[in-house]
Amino acid sequence: MTTLDPILEELTQEPIPPLLKDDGQPIFRDSWEAEAFAIGNLLIKQGFLSCSEWVNIFSEEIKKAQVQGDPDRGDTYYSHWLNALERLCIERGLTDWQTYQKQLQLWHQAVLNTPHGVPLAIENAYLETDDNHDHHDHSHHHRHHHHHHSDKLPENMLKPVAVFRR
Repeated sequence: MTTLDPILEELTQEPIPPLLKDDGQPIFRDSWEAEAFAIGNLLIKQGFLSCSEWVNIFSEEIKKAQVQGDPDRGDTYYSHWLNALERLCIERGLTDWQTYQKQLQLWHQAVLNTPHGVPLAIENAYLETDDNHDHHDHSHHHRHHHHHHSDKLPENMLKPVAVFRR
């Protein structure tokens, strides 16, 4: 059992209702934003940090981004939230840098290996791909897919919140 297991178990047992802005539009632009928000709140609820500690860590990440040129239009809010979560989990020993980097690599490979229309899952990092495979000398069925992904991945795919899952 890892330090994060109680948090992740609660996250899977406590569904998040849709959160809407006053105009009826969703608060979160993508599912990773909602997941990051939920994990941050669960870390506070589970006592890994206080609300004021979170505000300080999150504020530091926003200030750091502004120094680096972030125009602070609101569209990078959850990227800062995610950066703060990653930093917090490493600093508090909820994960370590090597484990975190390994998970990032697995997710990167999963994105590259996942066929179009198939849900993204870390297990897809282990799917066979058709690299270095000659399809013209035989006619058997393959488990793997026959298209290639760009090596340039969307930023939200490079740093999925689920790196902290088992």
